[in-house]
Amino acid sequence: MSKLLLGYIVNGQTIGKDIFGWEGDLGGNPAFKIIVSGDTMPTGYADISTIETWNRFGCQVANDYLVCKNEIRNLVISIGWSGLTTEEKDLAIHYYAYNTDVEAVIYLMTEKGMSQLEAQMFLLQQWHKHHHGVISTCVQRWYYVKYTVPMFLSFNDCEDLFSDPVVLSLITQMGEVGLIGTAAGDNRDGIVNFVDSTGIFTGNGLREKGYTLDYGTYDELIYSIKIVMLEGIYEKYDDI
Repeated sequence: MSKLLLGYIVNGQTIGKDIFGWEGDLGGNPAFKIIVSGDTMPTGYADISTIETWNRFGCQVANDYLVCKNEIRNLVISIGWSGLTTEEKDLAIHYYAYNTDVEAVIYLMTEKGMSQLEAQMFLLQQWHKHHHGVISTCVQRWYYVKYTVPMFLSFNDCEDLFSDPVVLSLITQMGEVGLIGTAAGDNRDGIVNFVDSTGIFTGNGLREKGYTLDYGTYDELIYSIKIVMLEGIYEKYDDI
């Protein structure tokens, strides 16, 4: 699900679009908010979603790197490489949000004066930094999944689930290479496939573990895990 970055409106001017500094606490309202596209626009806010505003402000309020990166990628795809400004192309490369290496290499060679080898090495370095962001995101999201699951299962069943050899293997892959699953665009099944009992885990996933729920339904449990793992929607502690 796509998301919108919103800026608070002060005296008819939108923060992040018309003004970039303000005085006071804005009446207790945050300067920026993120909502799911299609949700009701909160009073006093306006959509400021652009590649540059997501980079400059969105990453400050998003729960993790992939929330920001995915929205930048969505905008890059929507606009098209040829329609991007120089600054937007730089950000697309920074977030590994471009479609093909060819277009990025050509841009770096023609606009930045790099040789082909320099351009290729620069893209490799940017991808490596992006990969670090993916790994950090995966670790953090799984941390909050482990906060979510005990809302539905007993602690004993949570410990059984989290120590299951299959789950441990999938979490290791997620934490080492960023493999979440096919629903996240990966070309292999991952932890979300296990949670959703899809792919190679059809008929042999979370639902089929047969845990007795202390609260809710399996559909609600599975949705609550997927919304964290796939969308980065979760309530963070103030001190994390």
